Amino acid sequence: MKKRIFIAVFFIILLIPFVGMSVYHADLSIEKKHEEALPSLIRNGRINTGFFQGITDYVADHFAFRQEMITADARIKAGIFHSSANDKVIVGKNGWLFFQETMNDYQKRNLLSDREIHNCATVVRLIGQGVELQGAEFAFTVAPNKNTLYGKYMPDRFQTGSGEGNLEHLIREMKAQKVHYVDLQTPLRKEQKQVYHKLDTHWNNLGASIACGTLLGYFGKDHIHYENESYTRKKNFSGDLQGMLFPKSSRKDWNVTYDRSWTYEYVNDVTSTEQMEIQTENQTQRDDQKNAVKEKTKKQKKHKSLVMYRDSFGNALVPFMAQEYQKGYFTKEVPYDLSLVDAYQADDVVIELAQRQIPTLLEGIPYMMAPGVAFDQDVEEVTQTEATMETEEVPGTDGVLRISGETDKQWTDDDSEIYISMYGKKNLLMYEAFPSVCDPMDDKADRAYSYGAYIDTSSMPADHYQIEIITKKDGSYYTTGFLGRYVVT
Repeated sequence: MKKRIFIAVFFIILLIPFVGMSVYHADLSIEKKHEEALPSLIRNGRINTGFFQGITDYVADHFAFRQEMITADARIKAGIFHSSANDKVIVGKNGWLFFQETMNDYQKRNLLSDREIHNCATVVRLIGQGVELQGAEFAFTVAPNKNTLYGKYMPDRFQTGSGEGNLEHLIREMKAQKVHYVDLQTPLRKEQKQVYHKLDTHWNNLGASIACGTLLGYFGKDHIHYENESYTRKKNFSGDLQGMLFPKSSRKDWNVTYDRSWTYEYVNDVTSTEQMEIQTENQTQRDDQKNAVKEKTKKQKKHKSLVMYRDSFGNALVPFMAQEYQKGYFTKEVPYDLSLVDAYQADDVVIELAQRQIPTLLEGIPYMMAPGVAFDQDVEEVTQTEATMETEEVPGTDGVLRISGETDKQWTDDDSEIYISMYGKKNLLMYEAFPSVCDPMDDKADRAYSYGAYIDTSSMPADHYQIEIITKKDGSYYTTGFLGRYVVT
């Protein structure tokens, strides 16, 4: 009898997580997971062949008390064994948590090649030149990984690598190419107070205010000096790493809240600074125009317009930057769309990129018309080449041609630019291409030797153009010869 009771209780316990699914709801966003819908047996009028796998995945994410069990398991492993139950989170010293994806930078492994670093710097240089041609100022900045600044809290079993990492190498290459780079690592290191969250990947509001002040200082513009502003320190921030490791934990992180009131407003419907697109307008400026504010507020002159391309580090940065400009447009969309500079009549343009995301500079062609170049070098045509080319008129545009492909590495130096030659019967047009992959999802694309460009054909002289690619090898220039054609009538 006792044995039967024991078996019955055992099976009841096993069934609780599945029976409880009808009333239990887990917030998967805490774990940075996408919540999939319950799969249907019929999809698009046919039997869904992935139904059972979908059911398996759905149950695995939604069974009752799942997050409580994950949290309990993680606490045991972190508290007793100082290890992580989530392979994306590293449990550090003194309660610090770190993101696993920053380990390549920390240990200086799987680094970008010399050619790839050159390409990253070239992408930023070309963007900067395109921005300046539109009459705006440009700045590129990198938000350091947390363990770049606070490596002392990393577990001892993880030894930092020696020599140059991607960031150091990129900074050196950007200097050689005269890229407008803003260093955030130095001012963040100098700050004695904690500028990054212990339980999150990113900087706190103090770190974000330092980044804002550094950027405005680079542009040579007056700005709020938050080191002189009063603030309160509150334990009210939910860390992303904390949520990934302990999804049911109520533990909060410290953050800085400045006593100064924000005067900007959201123009579009914004519920969180994590949104892909945010548009702001500064209330102080509108009130100044109506002469409806106090004299003290009138003296806080706002700069005109900002377009900022950013990633998750920009979440905390948006309020500080929006406070400084009459109008702001903030986007996470990639590849970068440089038509926004003109659309929002930007005076200043910023690209903010996390250190671990540096390789993404090679993924996708920024939407910007390729710059024409004056090219007067002697060029030799190679007898055979492995270079490739695809041409496509961009749908929905008035005469924009996208040219993309891969160069022949045999004829391409590590520091070679990539030029597109359009040679007609009467005209010769030359452009510099972005050294980046056209399709970021193409795993077979060689990121070191890919290229792409958008060509504005609407103003090109009528001609039958032969398209070639020119690269440099050992100080000499070589052309592929005919790879494609385009006719302008």
